[in-house]
Parts: sequence; C-alpha cells; structure tokens
Amino acid sequence: MTEPRQRSIGVTPREKERLEKAKSVYENKTGEKPDWGKFLSVVSALGLVALGIYKMSQASKKNPVTNCPYCGENFSIAYSDDLPPVVYVTCPNCRAELVVDLRAP
Repeated sequence: MTEPRQRSIGVTPREKERLEKAKSVYENKTGEKPDWGKFLSVVSALGLVALGIYKMSQASKKNPVTNCPYCGENFSIAYSDDLPPVVYVTCPNCRAELVVDLRAP
C-alpha cells in the first residue's frame, strides 16, 4: 500500500522567506530541527492559542466588571458600543441601583 502524498502549498517568495526566518528562530530556541509539517503544526497551534487569548481579552473589554458598593460583589455589565459611557444598572446580588461610569478605570 502506498503512502498518501503530501500536498504542496503555494507561497510567495516573500512568504517563504518569512517562514524560513521563523523556522530558524524556532530551531535556535528549541534546539530541534523539525520538518516543515511539524513546524507549521506547532506554529498553527501557537497561533490558535494566541487568538484565543486575544478573543478573551476583547470579550472582557466589551463586558466590563464593576463592584457593587453596597454588597461588595463584582458583576459583569453587558455592554455594546452604541450605549453611552455612563449606564444605569441594578446589582444582580442585592438589587441596588447604581450609575456606572465605564470610562473610569
């Protein structure tokens, strides 16, 4: 039984040069000499991890957390860009009515 053949991926000379530089840095840092398949799978996995971390940080920016001064509990505020920077909310824990300035750190 013959092994399935790997497919070629078309890359421009500029992309190839960039990939070779990245592979060289990887080899120098780790001390291993992986083939292109292993290198690209590692880079892809790290890229997905970085994307996940980025998406989590963006989600926390869109849903700010505030602290209720009455009960001391933290809670998230569902927020979208079309809302004003100062919002009127109710604490889900103690039902206190609060005015929250989303511009404040």
